[in-house]
Amino acid sequence: MAENTISLVSFVLTLMVFSYLFGDAPLIGGLYRIAVYIFIGMTAAFTLVVSYEGVILPYLQDIQDQSTSWTALGYRADITIMFTALLFALLLLLKPINRLTWLTNSVYAVVIVVGAAVGAVGALNGTLFPLLQATVALPDDLTADFEVLVESLLIFVGTMTGLYYFHYQARARADGNEEQSRVGRGFRHIGKAFLVTTLGAIYASALLTSLTILTERIGFLFQFGA
Repeated sequence: MAENTISLVSFVLTLMVFSYLFGDAPLIGGLYRIAVYIFIGMTAAFTLVVSYEGVILPYLQDIQDQSTSWTALGYRADITIMFTALLFALLLLLKPINRLTWLTNSVYAVVIVVGAAVGAVGALNGTLFPLLQATVALPDDLTADFEVLVESLLIFVGTMTGLYYFHYQARARADGNEEQSRVGRGFRHIGKAFLVTTLGAIYASALLTSLTILTERIGFLFQFGA
């Protein structure tokens, strides 16, 4: 019974999300917003519970025992980290006070900079470098498999031109305007084509997944009604 109820609620929420296609039609336009609000609220609640049970609670339990350490820096470093986190949390609560907004903005700046640094390192070590290594790791005998050669070249060209698309370099002309070289424009157009193709494939995959879920929910309703 519980499984059927969950499936029915999932089907209703799916239809509420698809109501976005009708725009701001009366009685229908607000269903999409309600579904989004429910999703955001449940996501926030789930994140809070997971953070408390997976991070905060184990940290508080280990910090009470000097023989254990949450990090490799030692017990005293754990105490310092805990008080620093509490200080940042208190500073964030000062946001409504206009005179102390600069303290809250300082915390935001630290969080954004640290998050950007961690994200950049993770993207380089976990995505970009492995992708480049896989791109240049060509088979020993390329002539035996022409498809492997073409696929490897496409990956290499797509990776390089896709990265070059976000790089803009121009030279100044005599009239003061900037002009990009023909080679640079060509690389940017090729990279743009690869990026548009990738985004289109991702969008088509997401749409196909949504339709598959909707079809499964409709099938469940017919089976449940029978």
